[in-house]
Amino acid sequence: MSAFCPRRSKPSRKSAPRGGRGFTLLEILIVLALVGLMTAFSLPQISVMQDRIAFSLSRDTFEAELSGLSYAAFKQGRPLILAGAYPRSDQQARSVIEEWESNQAREAPFLEEGQLRALLPANALEASPHLPEKWRMTVEKPIVFQSSGYCGGGAVSVTIGEVRYAYDLRAPVCQAQLRP
Repeated sequence: MSAFCPRRSKPSRKSAPRGGRGFTLLEILIVLALVGLMTAFSLPQISVMQDRIAFSLSRDTFEAELSGLSYAAFKQGRPLILAGAYPRSDQQARSVIEEWESNQAREAPFLEEGQLRALLPANALEASPHLPEKWRMTVEKPIVFQSSGYCGGGAVSVTIGEVRYAYDLRAPVCQAQLRP
């Protein structure tokens, strides 16, 4: 009978390996304390990283919109002008356009009043890229984006808080390039 039915013995509590019963309360508390410390050190860094990503996204969007002004002029079938400081009110935009018109009248006296008005956008604010809050943009010399998509080039500076970024817009399509 012993060949067919081996004798089974009950396992005793003393012979069971210690690791098979689970973790002690002290071990669990130590692991939880370590996880809490790692979380406490990493959360502020996650916030800083999110702010950096949001800023990079805003700057990339601004650069894309600035570079896309030539295409916007081509798509609208009319020239756009980028001049002065942004953001600004409608009255400030009108004074920039009037100044540009008087300069063009001196530089190209063969153009009539209606032709000068045709060179300008209906609303100068359409010619500026969207600026996030607390961003300021200054255009050193007026930049005209022709309806053909051609742009003569220029320079734009953006101030964000106390940091200033300078961009070159190079002809013929005025692709925005950050100055080193």
